[in-house]
Parts: sequence; C-alpha cells; structure tokens
Amino acid sequence: MKSKREKARASSAWKVEISSSAEKKFHKLGQKVQTRIFESLRELAALNDPGTHGDVRPLVGELRGFLRLRVGEYRIIFSLLTQERIIAVVNIAPRGQVY
Repeated sequence: MKSKREKARASSAWKVEISSSAEKKFHKLGQKVQTRIFESLRELAALNDPGTHGDVRPLVGELRGFLRLRVGEYRIIFSLLTQERIIAVVNIAPRGQVY
C-alpha cells in the first residue's frame, strides 16, 4: 500500500517526451553525459513545478516560451505542457550550439 506522500508524488509527476531530433542527438552523446542528462530530466519530472528548478531558465527572443535546463556544458531546451503535465524536450546540445 502506498503512503500519502508516495501517492502525492506519483500524481504530481510529469512525463518527459523527447522529439525525434533531440533523441538522435542524445544517442550520439557519451554514456556519462547521457546518464547525467537522464538523471536531470528524471529529477525535473519529479518536481511539482519543473520551472522552479535551480538550473532552469526561461528563454527570450526567438525561443520565447521555451525553457532551458543546464546539465554541465549541455543545454536541454524544452517546453512545459501544463494541462497534460508533459515536459516536451525539443533540443539537446552543447551550450555554444543550442541557441
């Protein structure tokens, strides 16, 4: 039987969906970087409000409406679909190539 805390965490969890282009880039990365990104996304998805994570910042200009998650030298560009509770990852790239 799940505790109230586990039920609350399960109901507040976000689902991570990765675009096909971001997934291709992810698979080209080394195993160590893949693991760090995977763990960071899992941590983000467990939050009630992923936008409040310390390594998340809103983007401006052409990318307004998107957020970025910093994982070492890599940046993960995503959007929050709040109604569906989905973190939609659209790009994963080194800092200098992502913006």
